[in-house]
Amino acid sequence: MKRIVLLIVFPFVVILSSRAQILKGKITNESGEAIQYATVYIQELRQGTTANTKGDYEIKLPAGKYLVTYQSLGYSPLFYDITISDKTITRNVTLPLQYYEIPEVRITATGEDPAYGIMRKAIGMAPYYLNNISYYKADVYLKGNLIVNKIPKIMQKAMKMEESRNDGSTTSTTIKEGDVYIMESYNEIEFTAPDKYVQKVISVNSTFPDEGDDISPMDFINASFYQPFIAEMAISPLSPQAFSHYKFKYLGATPQGNNIINKIQVIPKIKSQQLFEGTIYIIEDLWCLYSVDLINENIAGKISVQQLYIPVQDNIWLPVSHKFHVDLEIIGIRADAGYGSSVKYTEVRPNSSLRKPEAVTADYFGKPSLSQPAQEQTVTKNQEKIEEILRKDELTNRDMVKLTRLMEKESENALPDSVRNSLEIKDNTISTVEKDASRKDSTFWAEIRPIPLSDLEMKSIRIRDSIKMVTSLQKMKADSVVPGEQKQKSKFLETVKNIGSGHTWSDTSGFRFSFGGLLDLENLSFNTVDGFIYGIDFRISKNWENNNSSLSVSPDLRYAFNRNSFMWRLNGNYTYDRARQGQFFFRAGMTSRDIGTGGSVNNLINSVSSLFFEQNYLKLYENNYVAIGNRNRISTGITLELVAEYDYRRVLDNNTSFSLFKSAHGYSDNIPDNYFLTNLADSMFALRDQRHFEFVTNVTFTPRQKYRIRDGIKIPWGSDWPTFVLTWKHGINEFSELTGSFRHFDMIKLEASKHHSLGAFSEFNWRVRAGGIINKNSLTFFDFFHYNAQPLPLLIDNYQDAFRLPAYYSLSSPEAYGEVHLKYTTPYLLLKYLPGLSKTLMRENLSLSWLGSEFHKSYTEIGYSVTELLLLGELGVYTGFENLKYRSTGVRLILRFN
Repeated sequence: MKRIVLLIVFPFVVILSSRAQILKGKITNESGEAIQYATVYIQELRQGTTANTKGDYEIKLPAGKYLVTYQSLGYSPLFYDITISDKTITRNVTLPLQYYEIPEVRITATGEDPAYGIMRKAIGMAPYYLNNISYYKADVYLKGNLIVNKIPKIMQKAMKMEESRNDGSTTSTTIKEGDVYIMESYNEIEFTAPDKYVQKVISVNSTFPDEGDDISPMDFINASFYQPFIAEMAISPLSPQAFSHYKFKYLGATPQGNNIINKIQVIPKIKSQQLFEGTIYIIEDLWCLYSVDLINENIAGKISVQQLYIPVQDNIWLPVSHKFHVDLEIIGIRADAGYGSSVKYTEVRPNSSLRKPEAVTADYFGKPSLSQPAQEQTVTKNQEKIEEILRKDELTNRDMVKLTRLMEKESENALPDSVRNSLEIKDNTISTVEKDASRKDSTFWAEIRPIPLSDLEMKSIRIRDSIKMVTSLQKMKADSVVPGEQKQKSKFLETVKNIGSGHTWSDTSGFRFSFGGLLDLENLSFNTVDGFIYGIDFRISKNWENNNSSLSVSPDLRYAFNRNSFMWRLNGNYTYDRARQGQFFFRAGMTSRDIGTGGSVNNLINSVSSLFFEQNYLKLYENNYVAIGNRNRISTGITLELVAEYDYRRVLDNNTSFSLFKSAHGYSDNIPDNYFLTNLADSMFALRDQRHFEFVTNVTFTPRQKYRIRDGIKIPWGSDWPTFVLTWKHGINEFSELTGSFRHFDMIKLEASKHHSLGAFSEFNWRVRAGGIINKNSLTFFDFFHYNAQPLPLLIDNYQDAFRLPAYYSLSSPEAYGEVHLKYTTPYLLLKYLPGLSKTLMRENLSLSWLGSEFHKSYTEIGYSVTELLLLGELGVYTGFENLKYRSTGVRLILRFN
């Protein structure tokens, strides 16, 4: 009996005990209005929480005495010593407005706004504060909500979502106007310098229709305004390029504890989706962030970001609360979305290898700073230069850039040699989700939830629970009925769909079979040699996990109706060493092929131009071929490829003159327009039937190649060095009129290329090629150097390193050559400074292409283009010069679907 009483009483004792140790209340301003998302921070526990939209807060604490800080942007913080015992404590707090004054000492002799001097030091110190933590562990609570205000009628059907259930069934949920959705998660985060995050999702609670366990707070926790770019979305006001994009205005200063807080207005020089506007707060002498209140307007709507920093340990200021709000307005949908977080740092370790400059003030709470060790440290020359710059009353832009570079170098030198010199790029985020993360009950959430739910959020959860119960009952009822006829009809329709649009079938053994479908428009085309072409394609693959090998075979079948010819291709790959990307490949076929190989004519564009304008640009020959090859990475950064191929090349003529709209000029012959074919009488390079053998060696070399490891396999991942490619091809031609006479030639090409990221969404790409042929008298046009000429006003596909003005095939040459392509891309060149265009995502490009050879002494093409037009398009104007004399100008529109 006694044991039964204990079993009954004990849970109530635990509940009463946990409920007693609660600090709660309401945070308002002096007018009695609730302060939304105000921060409550417990210094001793390094734990913070946030008030909800009504200003209500609640935090569970162990018994003890605490220094509690109440603060919010725009208000003066209040500090209270509060003792937590065995009962609930209610502490309502009224925060006074924060007033900022401009002291006379801030008025500069040059008349420059004092904000610039403050920002120069803050920007210079940003690399230090980005790297001054070697490790921390934190409990992070995240809560997001979405209020749907408007959905256009045309979109309402599309908002119906199919939600998969654990038992394999599905249920439909429609997002409706006026709905409120909530998602909250409780996570454990571990950070290890320089950029490794380990996340464990303890629990997830969601009323969103597409509910799942893949909830990650990392985008919110990882982003730092000390980084030059925020989540690859916008340029930080603390970026080294900030002065090129922002203006700053000093709004005054105010004392906070033992520190002075400077209020700086951030003003973008132009309205842009890549820029912020708002206010940041910088701590005097420390030159670190105190808080952030910024807005970014982009294609999705207006995003407001608020962060509050607290010295969690020895003048180490870290964000303890985050608030994000989005006024979503896209394709007619309007909604309000918000995200708030509460962070509790359970362990923080400073980066002892990174020396902090001597400009250190007292601790925020009035205690001496312990961030510097007592023993004397050796000061390097770089550190002396840093101190010298920071001692200046006013910094120049040059000082700021120098300070930033010195801090970046110090941060890099503070890394262990194993990290600094390693070529491996490790995944910096590891995320795991507990199996029962989405099945925690309301009692669990009531215990750990640091931010109280609003009435609307509580209502959303109740509705979600009711829907789950109704859905469960409906499923039980549906399971009792066997809709056999309906299932057979559904299976038939699915089969018809798979045959028409294609499908992939697979099993657990690693076998996959893919069929492209009978209605794949990519397999339907037209040209003057083949006429109309229709085809189908397949792919068969098999993976063997036990020995890390795989085999894939891809046959396709096509029929040329006007040439009455059946065409086929068979490509196969056998991967025998995944670790070294060792691959044996083969290909064979009988098909029509583009005579040029530099950059082919798009089939869709050629079909349309032929059928509607009687302009056929594609010149073809029949190719019967078989090839085998091997590709292998013989060392990190070095790949060797060997290929042997046999071709029987047969010259073809036009077989149709069909066009929907006839013109006076008619179709041209199936001969490329090229000087060596049309201007030289009895050209030895003329097209003719021939047998061709070739042996090709490709060596690709990237010095200090970086890599990632995925499933034990090294994946190349860029380098600070260019990539070099050396190609040697030995060719043998046997002509029909000279049977038994083999003519040999050798082709050598060298290429170097590099992509440079310049920051602020800018980049620079370059590629240089050179090559030559020995024994040119053994060639026909098939074996020329073919360059990528794309002269049509409308193009499809993203052609790299192309000449936009010369005609197809016109640049092809057997002569030794040199080729250069340069391209500079930036969002801020000309157009972004014009009204109405500054808020677009488009980027501007300047390009220079050059080709020099014995015949074409030099062809130069300069271009200006705008990319990301409606996210897919590129519009440009190009001008060509031959031997530095003006040749032509043209406008090109490129639609990039890949």
